[in-house]
Amino acid sequence: MRWLLPISLFFSFGLTTVGAIAQNPASYTIPLDKTITATPSNLTIQYRSLVADSRCPTGARCVWAGDAEVVLAIAGKDYSFHTTLEPQSHVFGRYRVRLTQVDPYPSLNPQPNSKPAAVTIEIDAIAPN
Repeated sequence: MRWLLPISLFFSFGLTTVGAIAQNPASYTIPLDKTITATPSNLTIQYRSLVADSRCPTGARCVWAGDAEVVLAIAGKDYSFHTTLEPQSHVFGRYRVRLTQVDPYPSLNPQPNSKPAAVTIEIDAIAPN
């Protein structure tokens, strides 16, 4: 019974560290070359380009899921984001911006008039330490 106290202290300190990111991030979908202003972070974010896309096409059998790399301009400066590799997120003051999706997803039979490319990001508030 003496070991219960140290274990419970360890777990309670561990939970405090895990809770540093907000549980309900704000999600935004940004079309290519468009700019949004995220609230409440007040960050201006523009989807500037799709640098590379090696994601495994829908319907294909691949040995690796692949990766898409995009460039987002945040507060006037360009940042690279990846879907699988790093970095998938960047921190700006009290906010973390994370790439969650790049559309359209590659297909074995791409449509000639597919919708314009867009990215989906999430913005989390980071609790002060």
